[in-house]
Amino acid sequence: MSDTATQLLETFESLPEKERHELLIAMLRRSGELPDTKLSDEQLVVIADDLFQSLDAEESNGNDADPG
Repeated sequence: MSDTATQLLETFESLPEKERHELLIAMLRRSGELPDTKLSDEQLVVIADDLFQSLDAEESNGNDADPG
């Protein structure tokens, strides 16, 4: 992995949880525009399910990032 990619990953990991999720969704949408990385419908369903489970677990644990 390049230094730039490593820095991006570190920055991503330092973001608040809500911003990480928003950024991840935006990146996944854009990844479909790249010819060699187009995700199948099945892969998108798995990713969406994982994201939903993560958000649901946070909400269940009282870690909802949106205070109001």
